[in-house]
Amino acid sequence: MKNNKTIDLNADLGEYSNEDELNNEISLIHHITSANIACGGHAGDQVSIRNIINHCINHDVLVGPHPSYPDRKGFGRSDFTVNDDALKQSIIEQIECFMETATELDIVPTHIKFHGQLYNDCFSDENLSNLCLSLMISTCPNLALVCQPYSVISKLAHKTGIKVIHEAFIDRKYKSSGSLIPRESEDSMISSIEERVRQAVTIASEKRVLTKDSNYLEIEAATLCIHSDHDDSASTAIAVKKKLLENHIHISSYEI
Repeated sequence: MKNNKTIDLNADLGEYSNEDELNNEISLIHHITSANIACGGHAGDQVSIRNIINHCINHDVLVGPHPSYPDRKGFGRSDFTVNDDALKQSIIEQIECFMETATELDIVPTHIKFHGQLYNDCFSDENLSNLCLSLMISTCPNLALVCQPYSVISKLAHKTGIKVIHEAFIDRKYKSSGSLIPRESEDSMISSIEERVRQAVTIASEKRVLTKDSNYLEIEAATLCIHSDHDDSASTAIAVKKKLLENHIHISSYEI
């Protein structure tokens, strides 16, 4: 981040399937500074991409593609088996769909964030990380990569010269390795807004996060993720912003 008093707030968007979910995402856009927009793998299509980008433009929110395993049934969050060629083709199609729509709307994307299980698998899988990075270089070489600190994909991206934006989560619980507790575990999520706010402030101001084994892990992030698929995501964002500002932490998009 620019300094220890500035942080970006991001959300995964374009994942809505009904009007209520869309309205929730639109409400959230008012309180974030960057957005990762689903582009057809786990959710989304050209219509939803265009819709969400337009709302982001209206609120000066940075945008980027949010590709995933081609797994709509599991929302990209389930264990998923696919061969490399099919995965490459899917990710290329997702990125190109997003980039073409962004060009039509005359907005320049700033970053890319892989979604769900693909994001989690890139934490430790070197071959998969190299595959994703190679596709970035061939399809969107000017975009920064949003990923977790301590991850394999972060280390490899630094070696290739790709700009890295480290991310932390305010509503997810962590292992001591720095990886996220899998969603299928009962204790993977933080459901209380108060606890989410506490984790956000601890990460932003103290650069550490409480892990599953009740120890603190050092973690430095330039952006905090607020998931949009909670009914209270906008309320969470409002509460997080309020507490961060009270702690003299400015909310601002990352430098590109």
